[in-house]
Amino acid sequence: EKLDYIKSLGCDGIWFSPLYPSPGVDCGYDISDYRAIMPEFGTMEDFDALMAECEARGIKVIIDLVVNHTAGQHEWFQITREYLKELEEGQEASAEDCEYFDYYHFSKEKLPGYSALAGTDYYYECQFSNGMPDLNLANEAVREEIMKVMRFWIKKGVAGFRVDAAKEFYTGEVEKNVEVLEWMQDTASSLKEDIYMVAEVWDDLTTVTKYYKSGFTSIFNYPFGNNGGKIITTIRNMDNPNLVPTYAQALETVHASYAENHPGYIDAPFLSNHDVGRIFGFCSGDENKIKLAGAMNVLMSGGVFIYYGEEIGMPGSGNDPSKRAPMYWNAMRNDGTTNPPPECTLQECVFGSLEEQANDPTSIYNYYREVIAIRNALPVISHGVPTAEAALNTGCISATRKTWEDQECIILMNLSTEAGQADLSAYADWSMVASLSADGEPVTLEGTTLNMPACGIAVLLPN
Repeated sequence: EKLDYIKSLGCDGIWFSPLYPSPGVDCGYDISDYRAIMPEFGTMEDFDALMAECEARGIKVIIDLVVNHTAGQHEWFQITREYLKELEEGQEASAEDCEYFDYYHFSKEKLPGYSALAGTDYYYECQFSNGMPDLNLANEAVREEIMKVMRFWIKKGVAGFRVDAAKEFYTGEVEKNVEVLEWMQDTASSLKEDIYMVAEVWDDLTTVTKYYKSGFTSIFNYPFGNNGGKIITTIRNMDNPNLVPTYAQALETVHASYAENHPGYIDAPFLSNHDVGRIFGFCSGDENKIKLAGAMNVLMSGGVFIYYGEEIGMPGSGNDPSKRAPMYWNAMRNDGTTNPPPECTLQECVFGSLEEQANDPTSIYNYYREVIAIRNALPVISHGVPTAEAALNTGCISATRKTWEDQECIILMNLSTEAGQADLSAYADWSMVASLSADGEPVTLEGTTLNMPACGIAVLLPN
């Protein structure tokens, strides 16, 4: 029912967090059946109808693929547990007697990250929770199961998968994890030539760069996202002429680093997600900073992710359920608003619900629509290779040039709480084709002087 809203926002894709049956140990990330829909969400027929409606609107769908672990209630683990309980004293377990025994990691020693399996002499690996036993991804039978799951959903029409916890397949062992991702990418591509794969590797630039050796389509850009990423740390250092120029330089550095290991990579920028607090808190509730953060994210190259509610400045922090509160569709929280997850603390949406913001041209929502429209109108923004434009990237003006095939653009941002100026005398053959203002003050061009209000943004194209 909300697909037309997503389309009107300017988005052409949806990432669904887990829709599978789950006992709910981790908000759906503990899966008990990879080929079914959680009853609370509907039926498989509902999902099929959703996919048909998405296709009619040109909206692609990717879904979470959680293969680091299953739920303890998954039949693979349940069957193995019963088998181990029935072993006679002194008898050793084997995959010959129980086909799922090697699907997980069992030991008779208490190893780090292992929990006791009640009623047996065994321990099992469960790095996240004792309700989420880790799969043995070196087992060819497990990989065959994963391939079958991918094939099932691809036939349902999904465009790809978001792979959860890729850094934890083999905790602390990058090379092994890279091999798993390489296998997953190759397998997925063999099932669907244009498959889109994006992995969660929650780590720094050096580590994320290593994971691109896998050839994986995308890896979430944690060096720029989240509370400690470059976007938010730059906003926290607005008005600092020594630090503002490092933003464009970082865009250039990160791209070069990723591309060195995977020239065809597609970046996956984001600000927040279901695991972290929302940008309302990151920006201390400052409306202009929330808008600016959104624009900095949307104007990055690659496939940009927006966590639902970011476009209205929705709050959310604390425990995981509180970060996953329902969308504030209207002030009364009815007409399409779902019930919050258990233990969720709802916070007041300071800037109003979507319904309240929709008709306000200065709202965060309409600002998001503007910046997304600019991105969609100029493919060089999403496809371009970023480099710092040294002549303009000075003081509190951030300047990034993007180049794609025979197209170029320059994105200027005034990362200051005060108005600023850029001297365009050396850019006589460029024109301003788009601008954004967080506070309502326009960006203007007087002769060769670009006047930029606080948090203002301008996009230049060559004539």
